[in-house]
Amino acid sequence: MASRGSILETTGTQQNPLQQFTYVRYQDHVLYNRSSAMSMQPQVREAVGWLVYEAEKYIILSWDRDAAPPTLHGGDPKASGLVLLRSDIIEFRRLADFLPQELGVEKCLNCNRPLKKNRVCASSQRSEKLESEGEKKNE
Repeated sequence: MASRGSILETTGTQQNPLQQFTYVRYQDHVLYNRSSAMSMQPQVREAVGWLVYEAEKYIILSWDRDAAPPTLHGGDPKASGLVLLRSDIIEFRRLADFLPQELGVEKCLNCNRPLKKNRVCASSQRSEKLESEGEKKNE
């Protein structure tokens, strides 16, 4: 009998959550209505999130979860994500695979200069922008 899999959910103190951050490209089922069945085919989609669970035939990816560690009552009841069949996965990459190993995940993601928030009113239809001190001086 094959093993059921491994739970990868972290408490924040045991393992850095960035280590489980994952990119997945997969084939998704398509629901059609009042269309020609012969013109339908699976759609290629992509998602990013935390790898929560790995089993022989599927994975569980969470893209929205509580920032606090799991409680004694179990997992996060408000988490959102995907259960993906391994047979439908086209590409699977962990964030750590994209970054140089000698630097580590945290060093690559942290900016060498502090970022300053430049908030803009939402009614003006401009988004919030983060600028480093060096960028602001160059303007």
